[in-house]
Amino acid sequence: MAGEPVQRRLQFVLQHFDKRPTENVILNYFGLANEVYTITTAEGKFVVKNCFKNNTKELVANEAALIQALNDQGVPCPKLVPTKKGEPFLDYDGQYYLMSEFMQGYTPTWEESLTEQLASETMRAMADFHKATEQFEPPYDSGRLNALDLPGINQWLAQLKLELDADSSGRLSVQKMRILTQKLSALSESIAEELAHTDLTPLRQVYIHGDLHCFNLIFSEDKQQYKGIVDFDFIRKDYRLVDFFWASRSILWSYFFPKMLGYKPRRSDQEPTREQSTALVAETLSFMIHHYRQHHDLPDAEIKLLPLFAKALPLFTVRFFKLTNSEDECLDHAEWFSYQLENLDETVADIESALALCL
Repeated sequence: MAGEPVQRRLQFVLQHFDKRPTENVILNYFGLANEVYTITTAEGKFVVKNCFKNNTKELVANEAALIQALNDQGVPCPKLVPTKKGEPFLDYDGQYYLMSEFMQGYTPTWEESLTEQLASETMRAMADFHKATEQFEPPYDSGRLNALDLPGINQWLAQLKLELDADSSGRLSVQKMRILTQKLSALSESIAEELAHTDLTPLRQVYIHGDLHCFNLIFSEDKQQYKGIVDFDFIRKDYRLVDFFWASRSILWSYFFPKMLGYKPRRSDQEPTREQSTALVAETLSFMIHHYRQHHDLPDAEIKLLPLFAKALPLFTVRFFKLTNSEDECLDHAEWFSYQLENLDETVADIESALALCL
């Protein structure tokens, strides 16, 4: 398998789905999460995804079941195409492939600024998703940790520390990560102390998307409404505020920064003042809460706990780090984790101030 040419492997995969290309196959994306192709046939266009994150039978079965459940409940996402044997996904030589119908539409890029309509539709998509997945039961336990599972997170960190200590390569990324894991362990201890004195009963768990933002939505060509949700690589049972906080970053950076300050963060030498930063977060959260509540309930008692998920985010994102990745990727991740930790206190303070203003 390792030495098999990509085009030959893809040919075999398409045979299992009984699809024959009539034009050149297009590689849309290749990264740590997936390998994605668009296939044009006499029957229409289709998308084939080689799953790198949901890379076990159990995980890809959960993804397929969720996509079916969402469509059954009227939450649009590209419909799956079964194999010739009627299976929802293909297990080909230890790799897992999903084929879906091609969904025409518009998806913004990170370089673009959002419109108010796209931002509000993002919140409608999130609310729709959470309503649809409140009762969803996946066929398998994914084994993925939720945001506040500190014992599981500590165990993962301990294993990473062992790997880092055993590494004698001298890689700069390893040196940086040894320092960062100490800081992350201290963060975990701090959150544990806070949880011991926090009432978590207002929090609601659903089957979350895990990466739900405007860049994983397909909008209508006129950019007025969302038509589909895509990219289910991080689905799991977790608190819905994980999705909420994650989406707040993209709405903040891609809508409110350009709207209020005229530039995007880290795309300019300009930096907002503390007052501006607090105002930006207040506008963002007020907007998100308002538009989410137009489609689904979100009690004040629950959203007030949002700062917890800002604090817990670095304990999730660190799990992207793998020593088997290239040194460039490892250094990029280490820089990302450092940025999150260095700005964490200000991030949390801004959220707390914003919630005090908008609730």
